[in-house]
Amino acid sequence: MENTAQQNLDFIAQMMKSAQKRFYNDSPYYILWGAAVAIASILQYVLLRNNNPNNGIGWAIVIPIAIIVQLLIVKKQKKESQSKTMVEHILVRMWMAFGVSIFIVLLFASQLQLNTYPVLLCFYALTTFVSGTAFKIKSFVWGAIACWVFAIFSFFVTFDVQLLLLAAGALAAFVVPGIVLRRSENAESK
Repeated sequence: MENTAQQNLDFIAQMMKSAQKRFYNDSPYYILWGAAVAIASILQYVLLRNNNPNNGIGWAIVIPIAIIVQLLIVKKQKKESQSKTMVEHILVRMWMAFGVSIFIVLLFASQLQLNTYPVLLCFYALTTFVSGTAFKIKSFVWGAIACWVFAIFSFFVTFDVQLLLLAAGALAAFVVPGIVLRRSENAESK
C-alpha cells in the first residue's frame, strides 16, 4: 500500500512536533546556562566596580557548578533517550560547534580584548536564532535580536558595561526563552 501525499505530510508534521517536544525538554539547559552567565557577569561587574582584584572569581565558581548540574541533567535525560530527527541532529551539532567556538574565543580573549563579549553575544544570537526559527519559537528569535543589538552596543562601551550587556543577552537569549519553553511544556502535559 502506497502512502498518500497527505499521509506523508502528516508523518513529517508528527516528526517535527516530536522534535519540538524534545526541544522543549531541553529548557533546563537554557535556563541553567543563561542564569550562570548572567550571575557570573553581574558578580564580576559588582566586584570590578568595588575595585576587587579577584573580580573574575564568579566565573571560576559559577561555570564549574553549571557544568556539574548539566552533567546530572544529561545523565537523567539519557535514560529517557529517543531517536532524533535530522533537524535535531543538525541542531545538536550546531550547539556543539557553539561550545567549541565559545571555548576558542575565551581561550584567546586576551587577543580579542574588548571585542570578546560582543563576539560572544553574536554567537548567542546565531544559535538561538537558528533554534528559534527551526522550531518556530518566537522567544528565541527575539532573544537573538536582543543579543545582536547588545553586541553592537558592546563594541562602543567600556568593559564593565559589556558585562551588564552580556548578562542581559544571556537572560534574553536563554533564560526567558527557557522559561517560555518550560511553561509550554507544562501546559502541554496537562
